[in-house]
Amino acid sequence: MFNIFELTRKDPKTLQERALKLAEEAGELAQAVLSATGAPGSGYKNHSLEDVREEAVDAAIVSLSILAQASSSRAEFDAELERLMEQKCAKWQEKLAE
Repeated sequence: MFNIFELTRKDPKTLQERALKLAEEAGELAQAVLSATGAPGSGYKNHSLEDVREEAVDAAIVSLSILAQASSSRAEFDAELERLMEQKCAKWQEKLAE
């Protein structure tokens, strides 16, 4: 998917650093959502849904870089991404059907 695996291999961050970066990105996404939806105390940040989309992609990229770093090859990364997305989406679909 895109060149996330290759970029991850070139980036010297450790797995721990990526996990902390994901926490940072999740916080930025939460701030954007709160502001864009007009949550009390968050309106002054003036975020829009465009900001929400951007922060969501930032969090997704970091998440995928964690998966890439935990994979031994591009083939494993691609296969695991496909397998896990199917597995997790099927679980989500089951919960929605309940």
